[in-house]
Amino acid sequence: MYLIEDYKRIKAEFTASLKKVALYSLAASFSMLAMPAFLFQVYDRVLMSRSVETLVAMLIIALVILGGYGIFEAVRHAILARGAAKAESELMGELLAAELHRESDARLTTIQDVVTVRQTLTSPVFAAIFDLPMMPLFTIIVFLVHPVLGFLLVIAAIVLFSLTLYTNKKTAPIIQSMGEAATDANKTLENILKNHEVVRANGMYREVVDRWGQKHGRLLQEFSESHTTTQSYAATSKTVRQVIQIALIAAGAALVLADLATPGIIFATSIIGSRALAPMDALLGGWRQLRQGQNALKRLEARLEELSLPDNRTPLPAPKGRMVLERIIYTPQPGTPPIIRGVSATIEAGDRVAIIGPSGAGKSTLARILCGYLPPSAGKVTLDGQALMSWDPVMRGLYMGYMPQELSFFNGTIRENIARLRNDDPALAIDAAKIAGVHEFIVSLPKGYDTEISREGFWPSGGQAALICLARAYYGRPKVLILDEPNASLDTEGEKMFHQSLMRAGKLGMTVILVTHRPAPMPFMNKVMVMEAGQIRDYGPKEDVMNKTVSVAGPDGKIKPNAAASPKPATGAQGKPATKAGTAKAAPSASASKKAAKPATAKKEADTPSSTDEGAGS
Repeated sequence: MYLIEDYKRIKAEFTASLKKVALYSLAASFSMLAMPAFLFQVYDRVLMSRSVETLVAMLIIALVILGGYGIFEAVRHAILARGAAKAESELMGELLAAELHRESDARLTTIQDVVTVRQTLTSPVFAAIFDLPMMPLFTIIVFLVHPVLGFLLVIAAIVLFSLTLYTNKKTAPIIQSMGEAATDANKTLENILKNHEVVRANGMYREVVDRWGQKHGRLLQEFSESHTTTQSYAATSKTVRQVIQIALIAAGAALVLADLATPGIIFATSIIGSRALAPMDALLGGWRQLRQGQNALKRLEARLEELSLPDNRTPLPAPKGRMVLERIIYTPQPGTPPIIRGVSATIEAGDRVAIIGPSGAGKSTLARILCGYLPPSAGKVTLDGQALMSWDPVMRGLYMGYMPQELSFFNGTIRENIARLRNDDPALAIDAAKIAGVHEFIVSLPKGYDTEISREGFWPSGGQAALICLARAYYGRPKVLILDEPNASLDTEGEKMFHQSLMRAGKLGMTVILVTHRPAPMPFMNKVMVMEAGQIRDYGPKEDVMNKTVSVAGPDGKIKPNAAASPKPATGAQGKPATKAGTAKAAPSASASKKAAKPATAKKEADTPSSTDEGAGS
């Protein structure tokens, strides 16, 4: 479902509400005639007749009409504000969900564009657009008073209109450039704040401030130029308005001296002329904001053409956890080498598969594909026979647990983070914490599960964070559990808790897929998948693969490929070679076989923390 369709509906509803705004604007403009009419009556009737009763009557009428003007003005702004807020509330949720649904390039600027459009729609400069249709009416009224005064007002309107067009021509590219500079500066700032820890630890203050300063300096330069240009034309517009008011007063006085008009005409026409030119003056003064809103709307509409949400899909029964990979290929961008190259394999329900291999082999990328975060460029992944990407993403999330390499939390309590921000029974979060082995630690905190996680308050250590994130993956007892280097930050005690959680997951019948560099979890796995250069080098029962392909626990505590084994092609659905080409020509050495045959007795050097960052290709 593309969001552009919903946007068109929301836009149509908001446009319909503008008819009411136009109606109240018309009423407000007519109400503004009370002032010139009152002045005209005072000078031409009250002062001549010296009638207090007439003055009181005219005063009451004028006050009532001006009170109506205040009501009309407030109502039209309220309609704009409520309509814009309603449109934003209906669009913003879907927009954020659609950005999160993107495989990559999710943009914060899209959300900011919606806010910019809303601010423009509720600004005085936008409301002034609805006053423009009254200009001809006011001009006709001045013409009816006297043609000379009408011609003066027309000349002023032509000057202001020409000035508006010229302002648009001169400032449009500057405002566009300023918007691009603001986006660039914001992205740089977000990136710097994201790497706050690295900046502090390495004393990179000067460098990051200089880098951001260059971007922000360009923004300030564009802003200064845009603001100076716009305000120059706005000042010219105000000057023209003041000049035309003086001209109207002078012309009115001349007409009075020539006995062609009464004294009330002087002030009445001045006020009417000022009201007629006020919308043009407001547009010139707020032109920069109007252009920024217009540019934001164009970017938003272009982005909405690209954004989509999954259609409503038929709910499927809970899966057993059988996953099949059929000739999976993944290329991050067109024209770039694939990270995953024709991977095929079958993971039976209840299997516990360890994915191992060197950095850059594509292990983490494969994990992201298996959890549904990345759609494959070719081939498909099925869960219980149904294509993974065709599952409803919310329902799929209920049956799958995923823990990425990078540990992160939402601002909220520990329970909310474990519960994936859902308002379910708290017992589910406690159950997940117990499976992960972190329950005792949580209840030892002063506020227990209600402890707020934030940078300003409690922030768990690396090992604590890993176990809490592990509990989030276990939440709801998913059918499939995908863990990417979950034990990288764990100490010896944390590793034991992790191993116990793997035992619990096995007893619960979960399908476990574990990306790891360490041999310590191997006793809890029943299958091993060895990846190299984006392909499956070997896949099958743990003992078979470990004996012929892998040498366990090198000097750095990581699993090492057996040098005696030659690479194999991508494997078939049952872990067998897809072709006979590339079959190992030399059997592994006896020493290597003995070493690989005892993964469970590997030295506890495996508990030594190791780097988990596999780079873009991992």
